[in-house]
Amino acid sequence: MNFKNQLEEFAARRIARAISDLLGIISEENFVRLTYLAEKLTSDEEVLSGIRGIRAYLQDPNHPAKRLFHRLLDYLTPENRRKLFETLFYRGWFLGGKKRDAFEKEHGFRPPFVMILSPTLNCNLRCKGCYTLGYGTKPELPYEIVDSVLKECEEIGIYVITVLGGEPLIYPHLFRMIEDHPDIFFQVYTNGTLMTKEHAKRFSELGNTLVVVSIEGYEEETDRWRGKGVYKKIMNAFEYLRNARVLVGSSATVTRENVYTVASEEFIDYMIECGSFFQNYFLYIPVNGRADFSLMVTPEQRDHLRRQVMYFRDTKPMFFLDFWNDGPYVGGCIAAGRRYFHLNAKGDIEPCVYTHVAVDNIRNTTLKKALNSPLFRSIRRRQPHNPNHLRPCMIIDNPHVMREIIKEVKPYFTHPGAEEIYTVKSKEMDEYARRFGVYADKIWEEEYLAPQKKALHR
Repeated sequence: MNFKNQLEEFAARRIARAISDLLGIISEENFVRLTYLAEKLTSDEEVLSGIRGIRAYLQDPNHPAKRLFHRLLDYLTPENRRKLFETLFYRGWFLGGKKRDAFEKEHGFRPPFVMILSPTLNCNLRCKGCYTLGYGTKPELPYEIVDSVLKECEEIGIYVITVLGGEPLIYPHLFRMIEDHPDIFFQVYTNGTLMTKEHAKRFSELGNTLVVVSIEGYEEETDRWRGKGVYKKIMNAFEYLRNARVLVGSSATVTRENVYTVASEEFIDYMIECGSFFQNYFLYIPVNGRADFSLMVTPEQRDHLRRQVMYFRDTKPMFFLDFWNDGPYVGGCIAAGRRYFHLNAKGDIEPCVYTHVAVDNIRNTTLKKALNSPLFRSIRRRQPHNPNHLRPCMIIDNPHVMREIIKEVKPYFTHPGAEEIYTVKSKEMDEYARRFGVYADKIWEEEYLAPQKKALHR
């Protein structure tokens, strides 16, 4: 590192420390001022756009982001406000961005922003339709492997780790992993049934974690999906986390049976009341070797969810992620290291949580090599898989693309039955994609392309 780079890094650390210190006594007005200071930390246009967007929201008296900001300020302890900034924003956005820039310059491709890590597949529930059913519950990664992978993540600029399972609270090294890597921001997805006051207190003490509780609606919908009595345990989990002032989110697997419940205004208001700051929606995808097409949302239901999320973003003090319908915001598919990838509990390095194929196992390679594997390159070369970004997915929206990739690369399937939607049930997948495509193409033309054309002709 030359003197100029050392000076820039020293200045960036000083600015980050100044922002971090002020977050303990922050006001809305000072936070707006700090966004201008934060711009000095980066030259990345995507990050700069995000900072300016946050500032614009806070300066709009009617935007719900202002209320979300105050919810966070009132809820988090000053120390955990600082930890949130230092992990998710400073390291995830700024420092991580510089490392990803340097990596891309040297290696010709860019590491993703997020890694999804499933350290264990052991789980105390067997939820209907769970995408992990084909793997079984025995696989689990030794801590030495997890620790080594997380160190490599930090080295190449990945500071945001989403922890799935199985059930993460069953993984014996969960809290050690979070404590040993205080510079990483962890999102831990849990079914909530094993949460205790002691666990919640530990998450609060660590401070670099968002705990996301899975819930499929109210008691009827949740217990139908997860098992009798689960909903009441989830309510206890929310209470423990809220009392400990842990940053909390909620997540729903969306099916034909619960879509109107989890996408209702009443349910969102209830999640806010339970303490959730983030609502995540993930469609049921038939990838577990036991495909049930009757659970998949209809085209009309998928669009209903999209429209509801758009409404919520304009009205609710909450952050929303709608994994498939958000394709227009991220330019289509984000798998295979474009924005994220998945390391499962067997060590297989998968393009995404729902794409159960691999060519590499972490026991035999490094992340650097795996991110540039023939499989990942083949997928990235085809992204976006469809010019209509409402149809981003290579599994349910463009299944012919995934079959082409499998034929070209010849990866192995990461559990028995994972191949069924590409072989014996490929016609059903094609028909689902066709029906949604007809519906989505009309929306894409009328709501996305037509306004752009109109703006160009002004």
